[in-house]
Amino acid sequence: MSALLWAVVAVCLAGACIMDCRTCQVYNFFWWISGAAAVSLLLMRKEQVGVEEVAELGIFILVQCTLFAKMYGRADCYAFSVCAAAEAAAGIGGIGFLAHMLGAFCLLALVQGIRRNIDSRGNLKRPVPFLPYITLAFWALLWYHYTC
Repeated sequence: MSALLWAVVAVCLAGACIMDCRTCQVYNFFWWISGAAAVSLLLMRKEQVGVEEVAELGIFILVQCTLFAKMYGRADCYAFSVCAAAEAAAGIGGIGFLAHMLGAFCLLALVQGIRRNIDSRGNLKRPVPFLPYITLAFWALLWYHYTC
């Protein structure tokens, strides 16, 4: 059952990335479906989910949806929130959520720097979809968590 839920999260993230790259918009149903799958994974976890973990996840999602949604868009904030719930299901805590964000921003900066799409003030010259970077950083963090 958990493999199916991980597959749902993966397919939704991939679909959202494709849609973001093609139209620069993402339908909310991707986040409702993947969010439900991620929360189900969290509830099915072998270890009991502690109050501290729920608080870290709740605070992270609250900050994403209030502060960061204005910075980089709602779809990206929803993606970080879904990924955080899935990361919590894998046993990754609040520091991991922040590491995921940092990894996504570093990937974006690296790729866009190579493409010379960053102006002298540090802003992107042309906007690019952020979801592929979020997704890649998410899977890299999970890979690191499970292999190290």
